[in-house]
Amino acid sequence: MSEQKRYEYFVEVPEGYTLERPDGLWRRSGEEWEYLSLLDWQWHNIKDTNVTYPPAAKILHEVTAERAAELEADRQGWVRYWAYYSNERRWRAGQGPKTVVRRRRSPERIYDETFMSDNVWEPDSAIFEFFDARQTTPPHLIELTADEAERLLQELRGVMGATEL
Repeated sequence: MSEQKRYEYFVEVPEGYTLERPDGLWRRSGEEWEYLSLLDWQWHNIKDTNVTYPPAAKILHEVTAERAAELEADRQGWVRYWAYYSNERRWRAGQGPKTVVRRRRSPERIYDETFMSDNVWEPDSAIFEFFDARQTTPPHLIELTADEAERLLQELRGVMGATEL
């Protein structure tokens, strides 16, 4: 039996996500659940990880093995990008963004990165600070597509291929 036919596949679609752009990809064989790690791009059995349970049934939607394969192959579809402005006041004044930040949400953790001045992605708290209501001077972020993020990094840093995963 082929590996794909051995599994039932599901997408995780909590509030704010869609079937076209879900939050996670899961598969089940009998009672065994696995998720696609959006950090290392491998399937992980939950019994071997710190992920205790699959998502609630109400946010899981069954998809075909073919659709699951498409989603698995599209790494950029799982990543969210934003243009980074040091604060909202500067954005409103028409000043350009400083860089690009990105987030990958995976069942094992959320991974936020900023494209730094040395032209590498490094872990950073900018996205957390933007969404955290307790911050007094959060950065300002404008969501971008992967293509827009790539173009912006070419414009700001002269780097091509920066968004490749």
